[in-house]
Amino acid sequence: MKAYLKIIACTGMMLFYSCTKRESNTHIAVEEEKIEIQSEPIKTTAVEVGVSDRIVGKYYVVYFSNFLSDGFELLIEKPKDYFILYAMEFKNTGEIIFDDLTEFYDCGNGVLSIQKGAWKVNEAGIYELTFDGKYALDFNFHSVSTYRLEALKNGSLKMKLIEVLRRDIADYSYDK
Repeated sequence: MKAYLKIIACTGMMLFYSCTKRESNTHIAVEEEKIEIQSEPIKTTAVEVGVSDRIVGKYYVVYFSNFLSDGFELLIEKPKDYFILYAMEFKNTGEIIFDDLTEFYDCGNGVLSIQKGAWKVNEAGIYELTFDGKYALDFNFHSVSTYRLEALKNGSLKMKLIEVLRRDIADYSYDK
């Protein structure tokens, strides 16, 4: 009987520790086959002024988890009363500064964190964004995708996904 209680107690502690993993739109769809990330360092070079100057600046992003399925909106004004909120600053050097403005998470599993970001634009106005990050306790990722910048009626911008050029996913490692 004691062994049975120990098994139940250990299982309960593991469930409590890992919070309950919920399938939601805050996670990227993970394919069955995991791939090791072998990303090259992101080079930040000066971006030519012209088409690119439309994106330089600081924006707020509410639904960033859809960046590899649909794209995301770049809001000019900070929205109120949103549970999960990020700030993204597009530098004229080609670097993207990502800041998590979320004040409280109910669980640590699946919290999005971007370690590095970079952008560049071609003559046709197609933006290529590169992100290295992780969903805590789930997986690490490296992605390269192309977007078209669209103006919204409220003055904000929409990064409409065109194509995912590269998406590498690796199991979460406590070393990284």
